[in-house]
Amino acid sequence: MAPSSLDPFRLALTEPSWDDLRIFLAVVAHGSMNSAAKALGQSQPTIARRIKVLEEIFGLTLFQRGPNNLELTEAGHAVLEAATPMGEAAAIVSRTAAAYRPDPDAPVRVTATASVTMFLSLHSAELHEAAAPVEIAYIPTRQRLDLASGEADIGLRMRNLPEGTDDLVARRIGQIAFAIYARDENPKAVIAPPEDPTLSRQAAYVAEFAQGRTIAARIGDMPIRYQAAKAGLGAAFLPCWLGDSDPDLVQVMKPEGDLIEDVFLVMHRRSRNRPNVTRVANALAALFKRNQKALVGG
Repeated sequence: MAPSSLDPFRLALTEPSWDDLRIFLAVVAHGSMNSAAKALGQSQPTIARRIKVLEEIFGLTLFQRGPNNLELTEAGHAVLEAATPMGEAAAIVSRTAAAYRPDPDAPVRVTATASVTMFLSLHSAELHEAAAPVEIAYIPTRQRLDLASGEADIGLRMRNLPEGTDDLVARRIGQIAFAIYARDENPKAVIAPPEDPTLSRQAAYVAEFAQGRTIAARIGDMPIRYQAAKAGLGAAFLPCWLGDSDPDLVQVMKPEGDLIEDVFLVMHRRSRNRPNVTRVANALAALFKRNQKALVGG
């Protein structure tokens, strides 16, 4: 490596700035200094200069420069591993700050499991009418997005809040029941979820039903599991509102006990002061109330 153009004593007392690390992460993410410069709204020479300063501060070569690409050195990979959590933390900080100064016209983001989001999508027209002119953004995921940091505005969850979540508020808005459905009343095969039966009540229920039957497939995504059951692959664990409404499917085992889940609408406390979020929350609660009979398999 070429001798440093910076004073060695000053370098010894210098810590890398977050701005330089942010540029380093951008170069890695975009694959080149030109692309990183466009993404960051800076010039390519500025990006190259900041990377050079970062290398001189560390006393390391972070990239091997080829004719058309950049490749991380072993040291570069180590720095990337250490800097990545900082980038993720910075994103959380930005989202959290934005959550306290939200754009009043921004869509209200609702996060829920795929099965609940599918139910919402079937009633999206009436939700739109009830919440208008507010836009609703649907985020289907099994992960619990962080409402405090602004990853979503409303969460629909099938578990009550654990202790220690004083910044969140939850209200029970209904129930959803699940059962086993198939093309005929005596299915020979089962479509099982991928989860360990010792860690999931639903997986344990399916594992018990599957005894003596062939496991035709393991499918975690509920809409895909539903389509596979409709195609005749085997019996599948589905929400009753979906299985009961499909004339191609019959209910093989009825829901009971733990297969009837409470549904909670969860928001951060500050959302109470946002009329758009409250409007969507009320529309969701009213939707579940109107459809409670179908949701519990009635």
